[in-house]
Amino acid sequence: MAKYYYLSNKEYKPLVLEDKHMGRGGQATVYGVAFPVSLDSCCVKIYHNGCPDNQIERLRYMIANPPKTLTTNAFRICWPLGFVYDDMKNIVGFYMPKAFPKSRDLYILSFYTKGKTIADRFKKYPDWFGKYERNTGEGILNRLKMMANISQAFYQIHKPDTYVVLDVKPMNILATSTGKISIVDTDSFQIAKGEQILFPGAAATPEYCAPEFDEQYEQGRSFTESNDLFSLAVMYYQFLVGIHPFTGAKLLPPYDTDEYSELKPVIHRSLFLYGCNKRYLEVLNPNPHAFFERMPRSLQLMFIKAFDAPNYRPTMEDWCKELFNIITK
Repeated sequence: MAKYYYLSNKEYKPLVLEDKHMGRGGQATVYGVAFPVSLDSCCVKIYHNGCPDNQIERLRYMIANPPKTLTTNAFRICWPLGFVYDDMKNIVGFYMPKAFPKSRDLYILSFYTKGKTIADRFKKYPDWFGKYERNTGEGILNRLKMMANISQAFYQIHKPDTYVVLDVKPMNILATSTGKISIVDTDSFQIAKGEQILFPGAAATPEYCAPEFDEQYEQGRSFTESNDLFSLAVMYYQFLVGIHPFTGAKLLPPYDTDEYSELKPVIHRSLFLYGCNKRYLEVLNPNPHAFFERMPRSLQLMFIKAFDAPNYRPTMEDWCKELFNIITK
């Protein structure tokens, strides 16, 4: 294992990483910290080919300007806390809080097969069995609580009015079976002040992108908190209804063409079964969106505004308040 260091009281101190990595991606590998004990609640991200200058500047900004709250009992934001150096004192990565133990991505709640339980579909995760089934009151309540914890974390990220996560989807959020949330890959967020992009974000995933995404991208404009609000609403809808909000309905003229066989143009035209363009959609029998009709009207309106009204999408504070009201009733 290579020698690494971190700064403490303006001095370089040895940093010993665990031999086995916690995760590996195309750009970097994540390790646990074996020494010092003061950093055992952290992990380290080491870039494979060194840390480029523009990434160093991004990290420097993030280290100096973190969200006000990074960790609570409900969520953890794995934010860069300090640089990691090699034996030549070159920056090669950073350290950050670890995700909660026994976390996995939230594909487990977004993926749904009729007649199949989580135990049927995810046999390797017994601690999730029986807790989040969509056909039980307890399962829906636990999903709502999970959504509330996600909303609290994103509220903290959005609060400085500087950071946009952009690539929001269930596979990019980690959670424990008890509902604790960890936000990871924070070093890929867009950082901007108004229309001035300080550091661009990573590419987003089309099925979670807001309708305005392409225009913003083509014009080189900064993405906004509203982009995240759309993506999160899509994800929340999947958690509760079990289907993507822009699928599972028959398209009527003039949208019953090959041009709308892909999800992206359907999102661009706001073709949501319960939205302002519902006259262009026909309900299937059985209706895979049926759970939407059983939601409290206040929650239905949250989703309708998120998908139909870009200027009035519910904020994370709005979601926190609404979810709290439903959970505590």
